[in-house]
Amino acid sequence: MGFVKEPDMVHVLAQQLSLRSVDLDNTRLPERITDCLRLDLAERYGVFPLGVDTSGHTLFLATSDPTNVEHAQELEFATNMKLELLVATGSSIDRAIRRYYFGENVVPTATIRPENLGVNETTFELDELLGEAPNTPPSAPSPRPKQPPPSATPMEPPPTAPSAEVAALKHDVALLREQVVALETISTSQVRALRVLLEILIESGLVTREEYLDHLHRPE
Repeated sequence: MGFVKEPDMVHVLAQQLSLRSVDLDNTRLPERITDCLRLDLAERYGVFPLGVDTSGHTLFLATSDPTNVEHAQELEFATNMKLELLVATGSSIDRAIRRYYFGENVVPTATIRPENLGVNETTFELDELLGEAPNTPPSAPSPRPKQPPPSATPMEPPPTAPSAEVAALKHDVALLREQVVALETISTSQVRALRVLLEILIESGLVTREEYLDHLHRPE
């Protein structure tokens, strides 16, 4: 219904579970990060690999559902590694899979940076996780803008729309939001179905991944 933004919910969920969160849309990962996890596992469980700690035999994964213990156990069995879960939005995980596994150029509909949501202890930085956090001094706070002097004459209040018109506009916006969500759901399911079909074609030897990427990036 639009009352809660997806990134806000992720940060609250991470705080509740004492986990770290990761913004996949604004985190730069190596191109070979996909070697850490098979595509079928990433799509089946809705997760994305962030790195591997070989010394601790630990796989770092971004997930939108860290409370699903059954999925975590199945992934540990499939990868033969311990899991370190971090919380991310489901939409950013889907975009990361399309970007890194399939080479698609996907852009989020709204770029939301962690600094716009407030820095907290659950904010995840990939360099910090891998022990390569840059030693940068904290930035100085920006000066507060000066307030203009009060006007000598009282300002006229802005005209307000009649309550009936406001209610009608809110109703129209709610309907449009529902339609957008429905279209996004349909689009996501179609993309996943096409990816599954592509994997079947590749496994059957009818097409190679290189041929798919070549046609994908070929100018129209």
